[in-house]
Amino acid sequence: MTTQRQYWVLSPNVKRDERTVSDWKTLIIRTHAAIMGWPPKQRFGRRFANDLQVGDIILIARRHNWEPDVVGFGVVKGKCKEKLFRRLLDEPVYVRKLSPFISIKQRSKDVPFTSVLIDNKSFRQLYPDPEKKDPTWQVCQWMERQLKEQGSDANTALERNLPKSNTYGYKVKTKGQVTEARKREKKLLDDYERWLEKQGRHLSELPYGRLRCDAWEKERQNLIEAKGSTSREDIRMAVGQLFDYSFQGKEKYKQPNMAILLPKKPSPKSVEWLEPVGIKIIWRRGWSFLDNANRQFT
Repeated sequence: MTTQRQYWVLSPNVKRDERTVSDWKTLIIRTHAAIMGWPPKQRFGRRFANDLQVGDIILIARRHNWEPDVVGFGVVKGKCKEKLFRRLLDEPVYVRKLSPFISIKQRSKDVPFTSVLIDNKSFRQLYPDPEKKDPTWQVCQWMERQLKEQGSDANTALERNLPKSNTYGYKVKTKGQVTEARKREKKLLDDYERWLEKQGRHLSELPYGRLRCDAWEKERQNLIEAKGSTSREDIRMAVGQLFDYSFQGKEKYKQPNMAILLPKKPSPKSVEWLEPVGIKIIWRRGWSFLDNANRQFT
């Protein structure tokens, strides 16, 4: 564990309004950010803006009904920024970007989260003791392991997912994992479609026999495949699907503009190989979308 790194815990209940906690959680996961309701002139806000340093790890969690309510955690990247999310609040909040960020859909009961969560503390620093290996140290160590396993480079993630023998070229996924991935892809695609509609643009599905590509924008000849993660495995799968769809429809649709829709901007190393083969990337940024194709897809 890095000795210079600091550890923090922040409540997802941004304005202490129980009615909006679920919405704040969704926003935190979507934007990969820690969100503070207190301004920098206030004690908690000042620590969030100044004491929380780039490279620190922040756990977004709270104790609710005597149980840990864990959203996720990540590594602080960049300075504190003021943001306004009018859908949730008419006054600004303060944001620290987290990259990488890991959301927790189902917390492990083996990790003593309760030990680092205090009911009346919305933001506090954690002080793990590596000599005593106390519960706080166990939580911090667990976060470090998760971040190390995920890796900041998609190549690392791909290597981790390969079978031990390296004889096989596939990764087995459970039915639950496949269902969850499809839900993420559908949510991402729905958000992208709604965003384009505000610009007067429209998407449709394009059938290829029994198969259907995720999105087709006829006016711009854009062929798009959505993936729920930026893993190299998902990107490679999307590339294969796009080439297959493009080949099957070449007589009717000629040569389409191809792109992969992702939930966040991938690492440059994981997608640099796509440029020579003519496939672009679209990614979510907050409530909008960007691409690396001079706005061909956005």
